[in-house]
Amino acid sequence: MKLATIQQHKDKLSKLGIVFVLLGLIVLWSCLSDAFFTTNNLLLIIKQVTLYGILVIGMTFVLVTGGIDLSVGSIVALSAVFAAHYCSGEYLELPLIVPISVAVLIGTACGAVNGLGVAFCNIPPFIMTMCMMLAARGAAYVYTNAKAIFNLNEAFVNISNGFLGRTFDAAGKVDQYGIPYMVFYFLAAFAIGIVLLHCTTYGRKIYALGGNKEAARYSGINTRWIEFSVYVISGLCAGICGFLMASRISSGNANSADGYEMTAISAAVIGGVSLSGGVGTMYGAMIGVLIVGVISNGMDILGINTYFQQILQAVIIFVAVYIDVHVNRKRK
Repeated sequence: MKLATIQQHKDKLSKLGIVFVLLGLIVLWSCLSDAFFTTNNLLLIIKQVTLYGILVIGMTFVLVTGGIDLSVGSIVALSAVFAAHYCSGEYLELPLIVPISVAVLIGTACGAVNGLGVAFCNIPPFIMTMCMMLAARGAAYVYTNAKAIFNLNEAFVNISNGFLGRTFDAAGKVDQYGIPYMVFYFLAAFAIGIVLLHCTTYGRKIYALGGNKEAARYSGINTRWIEFSVYVISGLCAGICGFLMASRISSGNANSADGYEMTAISAAVIGGVSLSGGVGTMYGAMIGVLIVGVISNGMDILGINTYFQQILQAVIIFVAVYIDVHVNRKRK
């Protein structure tokens, strides 16, 4: 009994460890720069990581099953250029639901193709999603002829760049910063992800599949459909990020979201989601996203070169995977 109790305490401490890392980073950057720990900057961090966060939600579902999705960045770009196309030029006056729906449908369709290949054609997830990564990015370039789409509907641009409660003084300067709309998208997306993964039978089936696929199958779980569905969810999240990306940068660009898949995977792994499947929480993934955002924001404030940030990200991924291999897999 004592050994079991000690092990439970160790598990709790390991889960809290990622929170302590986040708090430690906040304290560190706050000591190094007075500009970091301000309400406006903290809200800016959440705004900056919202796209990553939504991708991480879909990635977490995939990783928990033991899969991986390398295509999300390319799907974001493909969805973004289609969303931009249908809210510019001759389509400028179309209702906002049109570009939004087009982006979401394209993302979901790409995810469904990934799911069919992995779950029903037994193609390894790495190979299947890499093929989709190349195909989606290529399709985005072909569709735009490698040219960005500009002059988007102003209301569409406001989706990602608007603020709740922002006010201006008589001179037209910002009086009250307000809360970026992206903060609400971030919180709402993770709330849905938490409920779906941790509070439903579907979520328990995902963990069962990632823990032991054969055992899950023998217990009556339709493992093919569960595996198919997580890639659909990942594609759906990428489609949502597609129209948010187009709105945020006020254009549709085929080279947008380059490398987003690596950031999403690293954030999930930093948050304790195991690459071997069956281990991880949506709460941890959210903390992982915030850690990535805090590191990037703090280094930007201090004027540290972007390339050093990439090196640091590589080190963080290595350490997180090392911990995954030597800790999480032993637990399983």
